[in-house]
Amino acid sequence: MEPVIHFAVPLFALTLAGVELKRALPISLLALMPDLDALFLVHRSISHSLIVVFTSATPFLLLAHRLGRGHLSTALLGLLSVSSHPILDLFNGYTPILWPLYGYSLWVKIGLTAYIGGSLNLQSSIQILTKPTEFQLLQSLDAPIFTGESLIVSAILVASLLTRGFMKFLRRLHRA
Repeated sequence: MEPVIHFAVPLFALTLAGVELKRALPISLLALMPDLDALFLVHRSISHSLIVVFTSATPFLLLAHRLGRGHLSTALLGLLSVSSHPILDLFNGYTPILWPLYGYSLWVKIGLTAYIGGSLNLQSSIQILTKPTEFQLLQSLDAPIFTGESLIVSAILVASLLTRGFMKFLRRLHRA
């Protein structure tokens, strides 16, 4: 899945949950961290494991807890943002989401197809595919930042947030 989607989904979810946009923006950028493995020509590596993400986050959560409540909530939101990345990838291809506890990468394939002819027929499919987890160094990596589909979905999500913010702004102006 493209970085633009990995950013837009947590941004939308955080703001929908009531997090202010100026706070949600940097937290949503954390969702891009698992794809830093691509810079080392290994994609969907251990950085896509929720086990590794949660284990790595533990020291930061403990430090945030010691620093106070505001820091802890920000750290927890950051953990959720980073975690959204492997969860989204789970529906887009083989992802080692439970590595090292489970030595297989998972892919959840879900589909719904409408057959239209003499009558309408819906065909659904749900598959959980597995393959042994292998982390391989690649010679090169094709890494699209966005595709047409991801760009339009991300634009719709972000535009809805901006519209919501603009409407709040107009209400405040009207009250003043």
